[in-house]
Amino acid sequence: MPRASQPFTPSQDIEARRRWAGPVVAGVLTEELAEFCQGGVSVVIAARTADGLPIAGTAKACRIAPEGRMRLFLAEPANRALLSAFAQGSPIAATFSAPRNHRSIQVKSFAVRQDDLEDGELAEIARQVKAFASELVFVNYTPRFATAFTAYREEDIVAIEFLPDDAFVQTPGPGAGEQLAP
Repeated sequence: MPRASQPFTPSQDIEARRRWAGPVVAGVLTEELAEFCQGGVSVVIAARTADGLPIAGTAKACRIAPEGRMRLFLAEPANRALLSAFAQGSPIAATFSAPRNHRSIQVKSFAVRQDDLEDGELAEIARQVKAFASELVFVNYTPRFATAFTAYREEDIVAIEFLPDDAFVQTPGPGAGEQLAP
């Protein structure tokens, strides 16, 4: 597996967020972190069932609206239990990871709702899925695997939407789990 010439470390995101003096996106992210989340990375979503049991799923892509709404796009058939948990009021934890260097951040929110797709979102999903598949190939998965792993049917895609309450660095190493705050 190719290794990053300079692997990412938690301290890079922690220090960048502390130094950031500009506006924040989605309430808690720098512009660069928002771009990262929308750049074709792995998106793993966690919630809890009505019984308090953990449940996880994946999203195909992310879109962050200018006013801060974070939208994740999921294949409904594979994520029915997760969508049910959100409908019952579960909070969300969404982790965004780059296969190339394991850079990871997590956002959390207490209020999630399902929504219809908006104009242009299918094209954005396709762009991000293609970028993520390229990342998988970069780390030595076969193109066939990358294509199968990222495959989806447009008619199966649903959106969930939330305003992030917090963000955390999740890149492996000292500092993982630290809140991304000024």
